[in-house]
Amino acid sequence: MVIIMITADYRKHREEGMKQEKSDAQWLAWEDRYIQTYLSVLGEIKGPVLDIGCGTNHLARAFKARGIEAEGIDVDRADFEKDKLPYEDNQFQTATLHAIIEHLFRPDNLMKELSRVIAPGGIIIIRTTRWQSDFRNFYNDPTHVKPYTPVGLTRLLKMYDFETFFLEPGLICKSHIYWKFPKWAKWHVAKWIRDGTRSMIVMAENLKPE
Repeated sequence: MVIIMITADYRKHREEGMKQEKSDAQWLAWEDRYIQTYLSVLGEIKGPVLDIGCGTNHLARAFKARGIEAEGIDVDRADFEKDKLPYEDNQFQTATLHAIIEHLFRPDNLMKELSRVIAPGGIIIIRTTRWQSDFRNFYNDPTHVKPYTPVGLTRLLKMYDFETFFLEPGLICKSHIYWKFPKWAKWHVAKWIRDGTRSMIVMAENLKPE
């Protein structure tokens, strides 16, 4: 059984809450802020992009608005813990996972599938809560099942031939001055600045042979 635990009722509740919080256009602008942040690190984002756990698909739509080919997939199309993703080998250059991996008891299947569908040299971008920063709140979300530390997530990625090259607090569109802080200071500051975060952004390259 998929452990993302997004039942029909839960999903309906979540999507109704999103509609009350922001309009469709506002959500697209919100997701584009993530893309801006990733571009500031990578310089460019190569498509096609696969958004895992896409929900209402706003992130994929934001990529498309920038002329980057993208699509999303969620639990209505695949059980990420056991199903093969409905894509060809090496079909994607980039994959994004926003707040998804912490909902899986067993990430093995999804990691193998991501290694398969992402081309050699392709990039995986993961945004998830950082256990050291969020241990008091992590299980307040009843769909959270598996927390990660930076070391643990890096080791998980390496097991499936993904080499981590960026691991920072999950802040979005912050001043370039912030990124010059020492790493220990970034994690501390990230919790307390306005619109701060307890999450982390991890980027890794698929090192499987061509």
